[in-house]
Amino acid sequence: MNIKRKVLIVLALLMALLSSCHKAEQVPSATKGVITLNKLHDRNRFIVRLNGEWEFYWLKMLRPNDFSSGSVPKPDIFGKVPSYWTDYHATGLNTEKHGFATYRLRVILPPGFRDPLGFDMPVFDSSYDLYVNGEYTGGNGTPGKTAATTIPGYRKNLFKVVPASDTLDIIINVSNFHHRRGGFWLPLKMGNYDLTEKRKYASWASDWATISLLIGFSLFFMFFFIIYPKDKIIGFFSLATTGLALRPLFTSNFLILDMANPAWEWIIRFEYIGLYIIIAGWYWFASHLYPSKVIRLAAKTLTWIFALAFILTLVLPVNIFSNATFVFYPSLLLLLGYAIYKSVEGAIKMEMVDIFYLAAFILLLIGAVHDILVAMGRSQSSVGYVMTVVVVIFVFIQASLLLYKWVQSFSEKEKLHQDLEYLNRNLGRMVDERTKELRMRSEEIERQNSRIALQNRQLSETIRLKNKIFSVIAHDLRSPVVNILYMLNLLKEEEYKAKYDEFANSSIQYAQQVISLLENMLVWGRGQQDKIKYSPEKHNLADIILTNLSIFKESADSKEVAVNFTQMGNSMAYADRDLLDIIIRNLLSNAIKYTPRGGRISILLKDKSYTGEGVLIKVCDNGMGISEEKQKELFSSKEITSTPGTENERGTGLGLKLCQELVKINGGKLSIESREGEGTCLSIMLPNNQ
Repeated sequence: MNIKRKVLIVLALLMALLSSCHKAEQVPSATKGVITLNKLHDRNRFIVRLNGEWEFYWLKMLRPNDFSSGSVPKPDIFGKVPSYWTDYHATGLNTEKHGFATYRLRVILPPGFRDPLGFDMPVFDSSYDLYVNGEYTGGNGTPGKTAATTIPGYRKNLFKVVPASDTLDIIINVSNFHHRRGGFWLPLKMGNYDLTEKRKYASWASDWATISLLIGFSLFFMFFFIIYPKDKIIGFFSLATTGLALRPLFTSNFLILDMANPAWEWIIRFEYIGLYIIIAGWYWFASHLYPSKVIRLAAKTLTWIFALAFILTLVLPVNIFSNATFVFYPSLLLLLGYAIYKSVEGAIKMEMVDIFYLAAFILLLIGAVHDILVAMGRSQSSVGYVMTVVVVIFVFIQASLLLYKWVQSFSEKEKLHQDLEYLNRNLGRMVDERTKELRMRSEEIERQNSRIALQNRQLSETIRLKNKIFSVIAHDLRSPVVNILYMLNLLKEEEYKAKYDEFANSSIQYAQQVISLLENMLVWGRGQQDKIKYSPEKHNLADIILTNLSIFKESADSKEVAVNFTQMGNSMAYADRDLLDIIIRNLLSNAIKYTPRGGRISILLKDKSYTGEGVLIKVCDNGMGISEEKQKELFSSKEITSTPGTENERGTGLGLKLCQELVKINGGKLSIESREGEGTCLSIMLPNNQ
């Protein structure tokens, strides 16, 4: 059976209970002041409610002899019983809440019925006298025609009457000058005396059992609240249960009269004070069971209202403070409506606890509606107040849910205890692992921060370097291009045509400078982006050197610089041809640039594979030389500086730095030997195999 089916079954049972609470017994009803009982199924065992239309005489205190005379009084109306006499306004009779009246009913018994009858009398608001067949049978208090002559009283009485004929004439005088209501608002039951007496004492015992159970549960919950005061919901439930436990003392069978004889006013006062405690306790219970700002505000507001009502109940007369029912009955229904709404939300989500709460709250709602109708004299139920019995059932449900929660809490506590033991056993290891993990993360963050800082510095330096290089390029490109254009324009003049060869050679030198500059810039730019293409193969270094010497022959001759090339051994090396061309051109260009007119340049190509070193290229000049300080900064410094040549030749300062990078890409090494004013030797060692 699935959960939804279980919920439907529970709700169906509750609806059946609701219908049974308001279902009247199938017994005769009084009509026009007469009730006929001659068709009873079991004349030896019956109890009937004398409900229906009674003769009603407003503001008339009639006795049996008033109906035995020749002129029988005519009733004002046939009033419905049970109900308050203020409900007779609908018939056109102008009744007031305070006043006195006479009720009369004739009962037709089965023929020859002479067994003792029991009259189970309800309480009347606020006093009554009972007459049966002209004889005074008993009553509560003293009914009178004024407030001064009326003494109110509450006590459930059982009177014994032995019928002398087949007809009973029942007369009840009722007075009310002390309560907010007056009249015959609970059913009068009549039946076999033994059975009626047994039912009365069973009801009395049931009320005492209910009080005992509720007090026991109240103390049970209060004990839990004392040892665990954080769970306030238990304390508020205990408070509400205490109020419900005390309520039967001052209602229904009025059990307080078994222990003491309090005045009628104090019975009513304690009844209302109990209601204040019950409703306030339930509101605070609901505010912790289903918390919300609205229900918490309502609980606080009602607490203050009931605190004031408590004081007023102690000092005001009954007919004033009893009107408080118009406040707390609606508030009780609103509370149950809220609790049912919230539990329905949980039940829709299939929360088992909320499903049980929904069933319990519906049961409470049934009991509350029933008791409110009984209290207002508008119930046709065969029983009186049922709220105490309903609450006992609810308390059982609450106890089950409480134990369920405690079992859950205990299980969670055990699990937490096991987890704590595990943590205690492994705390050191877990701390070490966590510390190690944090340290590794910290180190990784530091490394990343260092890389980021380095990248930021490199980026700043690269940007600054590029800016400087571009400024140098702007000048160095412009100067040779302007000279080439200037000489070409001169050649257009007739007087300069004789210097054609001289201008052509100069233009070639300037063009070579531009090409070399652009080539260095392109390679340097690709190097900055790691996009230099490297395709190594076996090459003859002698051919590469001679080819590049032919390019710079004109420049060397123009400065009268002697160039000597010497080869010793094998000249084959493993390198990228294009990159080697750039390296050789930069070395030759620098050598010519920094060698004075009439100087010399020596190029040595030597095979050193027998030592495992590879092939050596060495370019030496007897030019300006490089100071030791400049040598230290030449390859390590991020700054790029350009030193003018012996005849003020300009450059970018990229040559040697670029050569170092390209030699490294080819798997070789570059070194420098120089003395200022004596010359410079640049050595490159390249591998002769892959």
